[in-house]
Amino acid sequence: MRKTMPILLLFAATSGTLSAPASGQDLGGRIQQVRERMERDRYAGSAEHLGRLLYTDCEVRMDEAPIEDAVAWLEGATGAPLRVLNDDKGRPGIDPSVEITLEVRGMPALTVLEIMMEQCEDEMGEACDWQLRTGRIEISTKSRLARKSAQRLKRYPIQDLITDVPNFDNGPRLDLGTALGQGSQQGGGNGSQSLFQGGSDDPDLPTAAEKAEQIIELIVELVEPEGWSRNGGDWASIRYHEGNLLIKAPDFVHRRIGGYPFRPARTAGPASIAKSDGQGPRGARYTEGRTEIPGSGTWEAKLPERSPSKTTPAPVKPKPQGH
Repeated sequence: MRKTMPILLLFAATSGTLSAPASGQDLGGRIQQVRERMERDRYAGSAEHLGRLLYTDCEVRMDEAPIEDAVAWLEGATGAPLRVLNDDKGRPGIDPSVEITLEVRGMPALTVLEIMMEQCEDEMGEACDWQLRTGRIEISTKSRLARKSAQRLKRYPIQDLITDVPNFDNGPRLDLGTALGQGSQQGGGNGSQSLFQGGSDDPDLPTAAEKAEQIIELIVELVEPEGWSRNGGDWASIRYHEGNLLIKAPDFVHRRIGGYPFRPARTAGPASIAKSDGQGPRGARYTEGRTEIPGSGTWEAKLPERSPSKTTPAPVKPKPQGH
């Protein structure tokens, strides 16, 4: 029995050694799984906050409700941490006296939030927006959201957009007439001509840097044009470096360029109503105007005409209906 023990141990050790390569065959896949898990953990909070705005369908009536009360109701309805950055301490921000008037049923909370931002913009005469940042959703004027401390540097690979695929359309052509004529000559060779005619030098193609500059010009023109340093703004900067665009900007600018690198969690808030057309998977398309939410179904809304207003605000609380 004493002699068999070393043999068994040796066999076990050998088996473990032989099986090690098999367990490491899919190393690339395992590394990818670890990366995906790290990304999910990194953006878990943001994915949940965004999901609550996308999947919570609101039913509410507000009549000249102060903006902070309106946002407080929306925070309770969705469960998402919403924070209004107002114009206290002399800093730019939303005026607390701004009032919100709306009546909606079945509308995604994100659309409700952006309607509030539109009404803030109408009354203040300054663009307002929202953004995900440090575990919360900030709501304020764009100038406040774009403060230096909220700007982050992000790399956008564009090598596939600026690489030229060879297209050999300028090669010489085979002249069959010359080929047949030379073939009919007997023993000649004097005065023979080349069988290939035409052809030209390679065309002048724009360099990678020139193509990158064209992409930069499009971004600066179409996404928050007044905020880029190239246009005299101080919200964002952009440059090209070795196949990448390096953009330093706040979240509301980044999401209009590349969206978010995560899926929104499918989580509805506590006050979400049931809809007759169901509630399938939803996404979001971020544009300069209101965010499009495919899959949000139908909803009803009664909104005031968009025009500057209000002189003496009345403190009226939001009045949710049914929930």
